[in-house]
Amino acid sequence: MNKAYDRDKLVELFGDDPKTLAEVEREFLSTARGAEREIVGSDDCTTIARAAHRLKGASGMIGAGPLRQLAEAVERAAKAEDLPSVRRLHDMFSREVRRVAEQAGVDAG
Repeated sequence: MNKAYDRDKLVELFGDDPKTLAEVEREFLSTARGAEREIVGSDDCTTIARAAHRLKGASGMIGAGPLRQLAEAVERAAKAEDLPSVRRLHDMFSREVRRVAEQAGVDAG
């Protein structure tokens, strides 16, 4: 299976210090989980689009291509006020956040 994110990209940006990389991964996952909670917990398309946009940028930074694409799809659906599509994308979105957590070795909860 493809990697959830490109750890080499993190090393390129932040150096090869394991503590620094672990902190960046934890911060990213905190952002991802926060965005996920906002997306699931809201019917407001503006709030959902903003959360998805934030996650899209963070995902791009760490090289999490699949998650970035899903966040972009959620953002597009929210901007189109297509809540049913946002909800359909949620399972894939959540699975991808878990994949990033598992690759990083961070508790997915």
